[in-house]
Amino acid sequence: MREIETRLFRYFVALADEQHFGRAALNLAISPPTLTHQIQKLELHVGVKLVERRGNTHVELTEAGRRFLSRARNVLREAAEAEAAAQQAARGEVGRLEIGFMVVVSMSGLVAKFIGGFQKQYPGIELVLRSAITAAQIDAVIAGTQDFGFVRAPDHWPIGISGFIVSRPEMVLAMPSDHRLARSKSIDPAALTNERFVTTWPDLDITFWRNLNAVGTVGGFTPNVVRRSKDAMGMLSCVSAGQGIAVVSNAFTRMAMPNVTYRPLRTKEPLTSPIAFIHRPNENSPAGKAFIGYMRAYQLPR
Repeated sequence: MREIETRLFRYFVALADEQHFGRAALNLAISPPTLTHQIQKLELHVGVKLVERRGNTHVELTEAGRRFLSRARNVLREAAEAEAAAQQAARGEVGRLEIGFMVVVSMSGLVAKFIGGFQKQYPGIELVLRSAITAAQIDAVIAGTQDFGFVRAPDHWPIGISGFIVSRPEMVLAMPSDHRLARSKSIDPAALTNERFVTTWPDLDITFWRNLNAVGTVGGFTPNVVRRSKDAMGMLSCVSAGQGIAVVSNAFTRMAMPNVTYRPLRTKEPLTSPIAFIHRPNENSPAGKAFIGYMRAYQLPR
């Protein structure tokens, strides 16, 4: 059996609402004879009488018609919802995006600012968040298992990755609270020449090593690394244990870790650790394009 055209459901519901061929036809912008023909076509299709005429133009629904009416309304509502959903998807208003971020991004308030702000504008898009280091996020975006990421900006974008800087947090020193330099309000990098440093393994997040080297370059020394950790929390734990000093984003100053004191660096120009938003250069999903467009408003110069 052929499927009933949605148009016939619409004609029948209009007639049921008005119970008058002339008024229903006027609302539908068709002629009464055309409406009569379409209702007859519908009755022929379902094989039962749906309306009874009362005079030339007035009608009443049969018992079958009354039962058919509720289903017809459901069909029209579902068709309208399906159409709206398709249009929303095409406009990028619905969908699902997987977004990675570093712990420091969340601590800086950038997750609330960027991801939370986008969610308010596009409540129909499901955002799945995952915490991961820079290298893991880059690999995941290239592989297609993650859509976007917030990472420490690399010197060069790897093949398969595009991005731009969205934040430039300043670097600070994290040191044991009983350290001799902890009494200073700010610290000249040259005063760190003989200090012991804690950092991450270069293959985990090379930017931590780059940040430490930047401090050494300004201070005129080569950092003496005595401990390495898998992440920033591990670094701060080593600092708390009195094993050395770490160079971290100022976002970590919000974290109250026992025996860790944070001090700014005293330099001519602030030493920063840029955070970048990354995506695939050929992103073509409407929801993905909407997120990239949203983030463009926060793009900073390289």
